[in-house]
Order: sequence, then structure tokens, then C-alpha cells
Amino acid sequence: PHFRLTAEEIRDQALTVSGLLNPKLHGPSIMPYQPDNIWQSVWNGAQWKKAEDGNQYRRALYVFQKRTIPYPSMLSFDGSSREVCTQRRIRTNTPLVKLVTLNDPVYVETGVALARHMQQQGAKHIAACIRWGYETAMYKPLPDNKLTVLQQLYNDALQEYRKKPGNADTLLVAYRDMPEAAGKQKDKTELAALTVVANAIMNLDEFLIKS
Repeated sequence: PHFRLTAEEIRDQALTVSGLLNPKLHGPSIMPYQPDNIWQSVWNGAQWKKAEDGNQYRRALYVFQKRTIPYPSMLSFDGSSREVCTQRRIRTNTPLVKLVTLNDPVYVETGVALARHMQQQGAKHIAACIRWGYETAMYKPLPDNKLTVLQQLYNDALQEYRKKPGNADTLLVAYRDMPEAAGKQKDKTELAALTVVANAIMNLDEFLIKS
């Protein structure tokens, strides 16, 4: 049977494929990225403080949860608000999933990290980079027809970022510090374009749907 993975599984899978997952076990809950002005605690003035030092990449099991103010990306995936007990979580295919996996900082950052690995493993040959990224995410070879589409996506994104290099800086620097090797403008635009491809790979149905 085909069904979408749960919110926790999708997050953990993206972190694993990108190489960002922190496998540390046990300990207190963590607060990963979350949009501002969502989590409010009117009674005790508690604040949502984003975890650092790699703790933001721990498994979804450790994400801090509070009744009536659930973690927003998981709620978008039809996760429970924890106001009532449930026997099982209802499986749906809400389109809100794509809004999260295409735009949420957690998933954009995993795209940047995967793109960096793709560059390192592909030795600057874009077809090899894309093939490596797809096989890492899907555990199967990339068909030629899909390679053609992803290469075209890369070329279109690269042209766009070369016209507007500031957008490449925003995409990369806002979510993860740039390494020394990516200091040149050309490298930034190429990495940003490859990030678009990596993000697209991790938004394919075969990545989000169990088959």
C-alpha cells in the first residue's frame, strides 16, 4: 500500500539523507526552527529558544511539544494537537506538506547540506552530482529521463542566481554558514542552484510516500 510518511519520519529522513541528523539519544526535549509569533505561553512567559550546537538536528522524537501549541510543521502534516487522546493518527495527503517541505527552514537547510555533499561526490560534473544525490535519497539509480529534467532545473536555477546573486546569498547564508571553499561568487550560485535540485529530489512523491 502507498501512504505518506508521518511528519516525524519525513523530518528525520530529510536530516539523515542530508547528513545533518544528530543521532544522540536521551536527554531533554529540543526546540528546532520555528516561525516567530506562533509559540506563546501566556501564563509563565516561557520563550521558544532555538536549539544550537547540533541539537536542532536531533530526531523529531525530541522536539518540544505543548498542548494547544503543537510544532507547526508537524501540525501541517496532520499531526495531533494533543488536546485529546487518539488511537491512531489519520493518514492524509494534505497539500500543506509541500508548502512545508519546500519552504520551511528545516527542509531548506537539509537541501543545502545535501547539495554540498552532491558537489563533493560529483567532482563538479553536474550529472554525476545529481545522480549521487538521487541515489543517496532513493537508494536506486536515477533514470535518464528524470536526470534530464533535474539538469534542466539546475540550469534554469543557475541562470536565475547568476542574474541575482544576492538571492543565492540569502538562500545559503541564512540557513548555514558558508564554508571557505564556497567563498567565490561562482561557487555560491552553483551551490544555490544545486540546492534547488536537492530540495526538488526531497519533494518527490517517492521520497515522501511509502511504497
